[in-house]
Amino acid sequence: MNRRVAARIARSVAALALVAPAWLVVPSGAGSAPGLGPAGAWAQTVPDKPAAPPRKPRRQVEATPPAPVLPLDEQAEIVRVEQYLNGIRSLQARFTQTGSDGRVAPGTLSLQRPGRMRFEYDPPATVLIVADGAQVTLADFKDRTMSQWPLGWTSASFLSADHVRLSGDLTVTAVSRAAGELRIGLVQTKRPQDGRVELLFADQPLLLKGWTVWDAKNVPVTVALSNLRTGMELSRDLFHFDESMLKRDRFQ
Repeated sequence: MNRRVAARIARSVAALALVAPAWLVVPSGAGSAPGLGPAGAWAQTVPDKPAAPPRKPRRQVEATPPAPVLPLDEQAEIVRVEQYLNGIRSLQARFTQTGSDGRVAPGTLSLQRPGRMRFEYDPPATVLIVADGAQVTLADFKDRTMSQWPLGWTSASFLSADHVRLSGDLTVTAVSRAAGELRIGLVQTKRPQDGRVELLFADQPLLLKGWTVWDAKNVPVTVALSNLRTGMELSRDLFHFDESMLKRDRFQ
């Protein structure tokens, strides 16, 4: 799997990844972002502090647009979805990820809240994505490389949060029901231009079936879940990854 495909997979997972493909955010700011590579951890050399330049007038911060006011029945559905998601402390399911080009990548999803997720793709894919409660690791066993991002800077923190809220950092843009299914549309409140996600549930009883994420260029990636089980004990080893593991021939 080449780096471009691996990066697309990483972006699609961190949405719900959750919460996310277009929402896997690398920190921005002055200068270059810290390098990500086999060393695994964030590392950045801080030079001697130069003399402070004259202060410039503060740039006016754009106001966050107000969230749309949803009808009461749709607000009730959002509350019901929040209660359902917050009732899940652990989860395992098979997933099938489908890209905009029609390529399919199946695998197994494991989740332990708060903060722990594992997207293990089936061979011949060589990618593994693990969130250990503090950071997200993307490992490619073919290239023997790994990249890491703090969990709080990714959309992965949405589904794995200790308490799921479909408000605040997230804004619900649409609620729809049809053919026994419930769909919830979401954007990041402060960065709605970065993409959107639609969560899909079976209705009556409520059951998470998957999601579709559109990136900033409106390119979709869909993840469908099957054989979903909740409430089991999961080993913490599932959510641990370090550089030494890259030496294993995991897919042989």
